Amino acid sequence: FSSFVSHQVLRLLCRENLCRAMVFFRVLSWVPRCNGRHLLYRNMSTGGSSDHIEVLGKKYAKDEMTNITPQILSRVNSALHTTSPHPLCLVKHRIEQYFDHNFRKPGASRTPLFTCLDKVEPVVTVEQNFDSLLIPADHVSRSRSDNYYINATHLLRAHTSAHQQNTIQSGLDAFLLSGDVYRRDEIDSSHYPIFHQMEGVRLFSSSQLFPKAVNPPEMFGKSCETPEHQALHTSAASAAVGKHLKETLEGLVAHLFGPDIKTEWVSEFFPFTHPSWELNVFYKDQWLEVLGCGVMRQDILNNAGASDKIGWAFGLGLERLAMVLYGIPDIRLFWS
Repeated sequence: FSSFVSHQVLRLLCRENLCRAMVFFRVLSWVPRCNGRHLLYRNMSTGGSSDHIEVLGKKYAKDEMTNITPQILSRVNSALHTTSPHPLCLVKHRIEQYFDHNFRKPGASRTPLFTCLDKVEPVVTVEQNFDSLLIPADHVSRSRSDNYYINATHLLRAHTSAHQQNTIQSGLDAFLLSGDVYRRDEIDSSHYPIFHQMEGVRLFSSSQLFPKAVNPPEMFGKSCETPEHQALHTSAASAAVGKHLKETLEGLVAHLFGPDIKTEWVSEFFPFTHPSWELNVFYKDQWLEVLGCGVMRQDILNNAGASDKIGWAFGLGLERLAMVLYGIPDIRLFWS
């Protein structure tokens, strides 16, 4: 692997492409990929015979679910997404700049509408990571083989969505939350067990969703769920939220890829949003999946104490965007 890195360094430096070459300047050790694709340190113990494990200065009791490894622990909170000029930090800043420039609170101060959070610690509870997002108890995404469990009640977050409920409960109606996430994945050029996501959430009151209406339409009702709206939402409210979401994200990809970028919306299923979509862009002669999004499940908002609001959410991978925008050929190079 070291010869591969050396070749890439020389190739990129010869092109004088400093933005792409800088990801090589720190050298970390890697596990060789023998006999095909393997999980990073998958079979190594969690260290010693202690009945406790320490993560970010806090001790947790081990149990039958504990499977986090010393090597993963050593990279917890590496903060690549907040380390300038790392490519992940550059992409994060570009996204934040788009929201800062285009969305401001009303009034004379015109302060940014979206609060940016990027230092939320990655240890979460099972309830935060799964239950708060309405993920079924028997869903495969909860499995020990897919997550890094500290014990039966705590794990390293598998997605930034794990913080939705707590952030909404704190009183924020519009926020961008980015951070490192952890999944037991096979290592190859586009997969690594630690990567980075950004979560975006926007909530609306009736007057915010229908600002020009003298008598705003009802946002909530009781009906059967359809492909267009949830059972607790009116069709008018769901359509208005979906329209705002799509316009917002089309503006974001135009900001990142250029004003002439072609976009494609594809219906999708996520447990925590409905209706849900994936946004694809046509870039360098191919369609690329950029993000997933949708109208937030009302039960999530009700449980977070925002039963009078309706909202949208999206999630994207910073590595995916950085690799495309900066021409980085291998996800492992972010750690080199």
